[in-house]
Amino acid sequence: MRASEDMIKRLATTPNNPYRTAMREVLKDPASQMPPVLYALANALSEDYPEEGVFWYHVARLRAVYDGLRCRDVTSRHVVTLLGKNLSLPLRQAQFYHRDTLVATAEKAIAWDEKNPRNYDQRWITLFGDVAKTSDGADPAALFLPESEWPGILKQVHDTHLQSVREFAFEKKGK
Repeated sequence: MRASEDMIKRLATTPNNPYRTAMREVLKDPASQMPPVLYALANALSEDYPEEGVFWYHVARLRAVYDGLRCRDVTSRHVVTLLGKNLSLPLRQAQFYHRDTLVATAEKAIAWDEKNPRNYDQRWITLFGDVAKTSDGADPAALFLPESEWPGILKQVHDTHLQSVREFAFEKKGK
């Protein structure tokens, strides 16, 4: 987690600091980055490149939700909500004011997620739950649901995400 935490800090620095270098590093191999890093990337991109920021937010959310739903320890899942609460104002505005492109962006994010393996330690999310306090993480069966259930979980995540984006995109502004 240390490398991811360092990258998140680098992505959050001011424009006078190396956040642009950090963005390039993440974008070289985004499939190897944990979802919190992709959330930070989305925030960093959103001011100058709002469409890219929104895209990476959707990828980050898909991956975080999927990782969370595979956990046996449901208390780990609260981190997805915490990550969502840290979205930057420009990222929130980009989604709110450009609803006409959100469904296409979500579809593109789902396609990206399907084509790119998760080349990061997917146990990251388990560190945020109660089981992490008592487990050393060596037994995957204590942390995750059986692997045979993962394809169904992924399909559910993709379908639910796309449906919620559609509902948000077509909701009247100002409600």
